[in-house]
Amino acid sequence: MQLRELQRAFQARVLSLESGIEPELKDAKNTDFETRLEAYVGGYRTRLTEVLGTTYPALKQTLGEDEFDRQMRLYIDLVPSRHYSVRHYGAAVAEHMAGQNPEELGLVLSELARWEWTLADVFDAPDDAPLEVANLAAVPPAAWPTVSFTLRTSVRRLETRTNVVVWWRAANGLCERPDAFASAPLAQWLLWRRGVKTLFRSLDPVEAAAFDAAREGATFGTICEYLVCGVDETDVAMRAASLLRGWVAEELIADCSWQDIEQ
Repeated sequence: MQLRELQRAFQARVLSLESGIEPELKDAKNTDFETRLEAYVGGYRTRLTEVLGTTYPALKQTLGEDEFDRQMRLYIDLVPSRHYSVRHYGAAVAEHMAGQNPEELGLVLSELARWEWTLADVFDAPDDAPLEVANLAAVPPAAWPTVSFTLRTSVRRLETRTNVVVWWRAANGLCERPDAFASAPLAQWLLWRRGVKTLFRSLDPVEAAAFDAAREGATFGTICEYLVCGVDETDVAMRAASLLRGWVAEELIADCSWQDIEQ
C-alpha cells in the first residue's frame, strides 16, 4: 500500500470506522498495532464529544453526562465532521435529537439544541457598529415612508413550541428545573449581541410581524401597514415610532437608507 493510500485508509478508519488498514499494521516482527490504532479512533470521538459538550452545555446538563456522551457518540458516527474547525461541527444535533428520542422528549431536546446553536451563532457573528440616533435624525420628514433598515449581523429569530427556554435557564442555574418536558404555546424570540454579551427576549405577535418585515427589507411605511393588523389605526404611528426607538436603543440596527423625495 502506497503512502497516500495508507493515509486515506488510516483516515477512513478513524473518521468512519472503515476497515482495510489492519493488514498494514504489522511490522517485520509481526507486532500488532491495531490496539494502538484504537487509541486514535477512540480519542477522535472523545475530543468531538468534548467539543459538542462545550457547544451544548445546557443540553449536556439536561441529559446528564452519560446520556449526553452516548447520544453524541451516536451522532458522531452518523454525521461525520466535514469541517477543519470544530466550531462548525454540530449544526445537525437538533435534527439528531428529534430523530433519536421519543416524540415529545425529542421535540424539547431538539429545540434546546437549536436554541444553544443559535446563541453560539449570535456570539460568533462578525462585529459591526450599531446605528446611531443621529442617523435617524437626518431622515427628511417626507422620506420616512421609504426608509428601510439593515440589521446587525448578530440578529437572529427563533420560534419555540416547548418549555425549552425554562430548561435552558434551569441548566444555567437561573431557575428551578422543570418537572417535565412539555409542549407550550408558540413563542417568538429575538436573539442578538451587544458588545460581547449575548441577549434574547420574547416578541409579541405584532412586534414579531413588524420586525420580520424590517428584516426582509420592508420600508417604514410597509412596517406601519403590518401594524394595522394588530394595533388600533390611530395608534399605528406611535407604536411604529416606539418599536423603532426600542430597536435602535437595543442596538439591533446597523444602518438605514431612504429615497430622496422632492419637496
